[in-house]
Amino acid sequence: LKAVLATLGADGMAWFPASGAGTFFPTIAQEVFDVTGAGDTVVAVFAFGLLGGLEPEEAVRLSNHAGGLQVAHLGAVGIGLKEIMASLAGDDYGESKIVDVRKAAQTAQRLKHQKKKVVFTNGCFDLIHYGHIQYLQKARKLGDWLVLGLNSDASVKKLKGAGRPVLNENDRAHIMAALDCVDQVVLFGEPTPLKLIKNIKPDVLVKGGDYTVSRIVGHKEVEKWGGRAVTIPYQEGKSTSGVIKQIVESGRR
Repeated sequence: LKAVLATLGADGMAWFPASGAGTFFPTIAQEVFDVTGAGDTVVAVFAFGLLGGLEPEEAVRLSNHAGGLQVAHLGAVGIGLKEIMASLAGDDYGESKIVDVRKAAQTAQRLKHQKKKVVFTNGCFDLIHYGHIQYLQKARKLGDWLVLGLNSDASVKKLKGAGRPVLNENDRAHIMAALDCVDQVVLFGEPTPLKLIKNIKPDVLVKGGDYTVSRIVGHKEVEKWGGRAVTIPYQEGKSTSGVIKQIVESGRR
């Protein structure tokens, strides 16, 4: 057995991998009207999640939501995607996107076995703006899975100077995880993301248009394992420094 998924009735569910500690998922059900079909719903949605490419714990979280919604209905009612998505919107589901380098590397390896293309980019993303969104959406279109390396607070301060970041790393990570175009967020504190790149081994390495490919950290490593490095032009006049300047000038007026 690679893992055991156990339903715990009113207490929710538990996931026990062969290695590592178990994870408990409390029930999301507010009221229980009828448990008919709850177990079948959990099994079906869990299998659907795995086949769709989710990590096991993400599939557990998804099936836990579906099971909790099922028992809130009278009888064996089919749970639709819209109902599940509405429920997830009220849950801290973005937490599952914020991972460490080990988890990101494992996911990337699994996706590569499925012939899917992993894209990697990195940055501070402090006070996210329209230019950031455009950049990340374009980066995501270069493959099937976008991993974002996010600079820690300490590394942002070294890069940007005093007064930065405006938003702390926890806030920035959750904001980035909330974006549909970002599949995983990994915090790093090193001067460059080279360690992340070597572990994740992306197929596509992306940076902004103010870089040339030869200046992108990790481009040689990516090219060695058959990947490529590309640049995406920034939106003119869109920058965090510009936003901060506008805020300061507005306050003076």
